Amino acid sequence: MGGALAATVLIAAMTPAGSGQAAPPTMSLGEHLAILAKYGENYLERLRPEVVQRLSAGGQTLLKLTEDSDDLRDLAAARQRQGVRAQGPRAARPGFANDTYAAEDFYSRLTGMTQSETTAGWCGSNALIGWNDSGSFVSTAFLAQSPSGSLSFNGWARSADAGRHYTDRGALVADPIPGTLMFRDLLGDPVIGCTSPQNFYFASLAVDTAPGATSGTSDVTVSASTDGGTTFAPAVAASAKDAELHFLDKPWMAVEPGPTSAASDDVLHVAYLDIDLTGLAGAGGPCPDQAHFALEYVRSTDGGRTWTTPAILDEACELDASLQAAQVETGPGDTVYVGWERFAADGAAREIRIRRSADLGATFAPAATVAPVTGIGDGNVLQGQFRTGLDLQGLAVDQSRGPRRGTVYVTYHDGSARQKPDPAGFCNASATYCFGDIQVVRSTDGGTTWSAPVRVNNDDPALGIDQWFPAVDVDSTGAVWTTYYDRRRDDRNFLIDTFVARSGDGGATWSNRRATATRFPPVTGWQDVVVNPAYMGDYIAIATDATGRNPGAIAAWGDNALGDANVGQRKFER
Repeated sequence: MGGALAATVLIAAMTPAGSGQAAPPTMSLGEHLAILAKYGENYLERLRPEVVQRLSAGGQTLLKLTEDSDDLRDLAAARQRQGVRAQGPRAARPGFANDTYAAEDFYSRLTGMTQSETTAGWCGSNALIGWNDSGSFVSTAFLAQSPSGSLSFNGWARSADAGRHYTDRGALVADPIPGTLMFRDLLGDPVIGCTSPQNFYFASLAVDTAPGATSGTSDVTVSASTDGGTTFAPAVAASAKDAELHFLDKPWMAVEPGPTSAASDDVLHVAYLDIDLTGLAGAGGPCPDQAHFALEYVRSTDGGRTWTTPAILDEACELDASLQAAQVETGPGDTVYVGWERFAADGAAREIRIRRSADLGATFAPAATVAPVTGIGDGNVLQGQFRTGLDLQGLAVDQSRGPRRGTVYVTYHDGSARQKPDPAGFCNASATYCFGDIQVVRSTDGGTTWSAPVRVNNDDPALGIDQWFPAVDVDSTGAVWTTYYDRRRDDRNFLIDTFVARSGDGGATWSNRRATATRFPPVTGWQDVVVNPAYMGDYIAIATDATGRNPGAIAAWGDNALGDANVGQRKFER
């Protein structure tokens, strides 16, 4: 569920972002979309259905571009529409991060719109929320917001009052792009982090296209801001591989300040999945006639300007297992943790794994098993027909000065406690529906051993109710915060709320509070021509103040209370 294309072997020294802005596009939008559709067709032909259904939002976008290329080309041909232009920054209405009346969201009343997969970063007085945004696609594809003609599926909003009110900043674009490229398209799966009130970072999946479409790469990119998230510098590739043979998917990012307050000393950590198709293309590799999955990690120690060569933390051939749902987080000192989920070949058996580095990501200890997981719903889709197949949703480390400093927390949704027979179900490889609960486990010895899971949601266990997508963070007091989707207020298990839970005792007990003002039904991707039809995002967000100045947390989620998909938000003081 997050997705992108890939790029050459990662980069120890990237081309400076400002060197040689690409010339204005000489290719039509229809031809541009056809390039992306070609990559999607390649992946559809070579990947098994079980793998395809776990591709991230960015990956699903490429597949939809393939399936709906004719519709999009018709839109492209008719894009000369009078009187519609991308709006500048606009204040969001209370309770939301996005402008719910943005002109680009209503460019067409018939094609639909999606805002999903929220991410948040909070440092002092400044806070950002990012999301996958079809409006940004409209702005860049039809309203000429990108000078190079590159596309974007990323939107973001900024708060200057520590998360109380937000201004929708519009589309995040990669420009100016290097002169060696024709396009750098940002595909979404956003992750935001910050090291100070000035320095913010935005990670995304991306696809690079060389002039004349002679070659392309699948990338994970990072855009940097030094003005508190008001503007972002050009996107830089943290990892890039040949898009014909690789697909870089589902990235995650953690950031931390370096030895000085300068952005050039900030340390960035990125983990992602490399889906390697060389074996299927007859080009050799470790998995002949199969896809190869590699969970990879890269690091920058100069604020995202240059990046290390990728380190493989886990790998599998597709007939044995698959990997997904990378998470990365920093701890006290030079500690770095990378977590992920490993699926058996049939997708039924799954577990969460983690590796720890004590030297800022230079080397990692062997993998440890965090917990086995039972999928929810039918293991991939919940009641309401939207996907929830990635169970690992959160990784956080206590960096407070309190007694639990260094404790590692992992949150996931799990279906082992509440189940019922269902003739169309397939949970646990049987005709069963598994209702989701939010679970948290913790480690006090650097990830070597893990506690028994604790149930976070406190609704009646006898109810057939789903909870899912639990993000997690730890604030300056050592309090642990989660946010998640919850259906406890609808005993028919359709309408959705967002809840926030807080633990002041290291995850042993939890208080639960409702974050939403209005319940909402699922609004899936059927309404959007470039999104998976069984899709309502793959994660939501919670963030605490990374500077440690303020207790509390900021929650952000996909919210359908207005009838379409928007970005809800709320701040909790304690």
